[in-house]
Amino acid sequence: MHILETYALISGCKISKCFINEDPIELPSSNYITFHPHSGKGNSKQYDKWNIVLNLLNADTSFTHEIIQIGGYDDIKHTDNTSYLGKTNTWQLAYLIKNSSLHLGYDSFPIHIASFYDIPIVGLYSYYVSTCGPYFSSHNRVRLFEPNFTNIKPTFGYNDPHKLINTIDPKEIYKSVIELLELKNEY
Repeated sequence: MHILETYALISGCKISKCFINEDPIELPSSNYITFHPHSGKGNSKQYDKWNIVLNLLNADTSFTHEIIQIGGYDDIKHTDNTSYLGKTNTWQLAYLIKNSSLHLGYDSFPIHIASFYDIPIVGLYSYYVSTCGPYFSSHNRVRLFEPNFTNIKPTFGYNDPHKLINTIDPKEIYKSVIELLELKNEY
């Protein structure tokens, strides 16, 4: 059962789309994707292979989108465009994501904003996607990755002694971005 369904069952509330307030900001001048790679809460959501994914995207001549990194001001910088790091409030972030071509990142608030707007999503999870994945997205517009939990079960906490998220193949993430952007895959 999805966490949203659990809350609805407990509270007796009907699940419906909420309203998201937006605060317009200056957007990049070209097509872009939003990229949220960093979690400040433990290591369970810290994917150590983002640079491989970004290198594959940047090497692909069909990928012409700008990669806009979002998050906190002190986050590790993975892209050239970090002009939005720590400089957007929740409403500005919603506006930025709403106008993007795709959202790439780990399970966090921006994934759920992208889901609300049905923006294509490539998301990484350190536990079962079925429990808290993007609820409002069209299924054909999301590619969600979770570790293989055959031998080791997920931690569900902020720290994972096994760093299972790192078992997700960076090439599959790259291929999903290209596929969702409907670009020619030259890999």
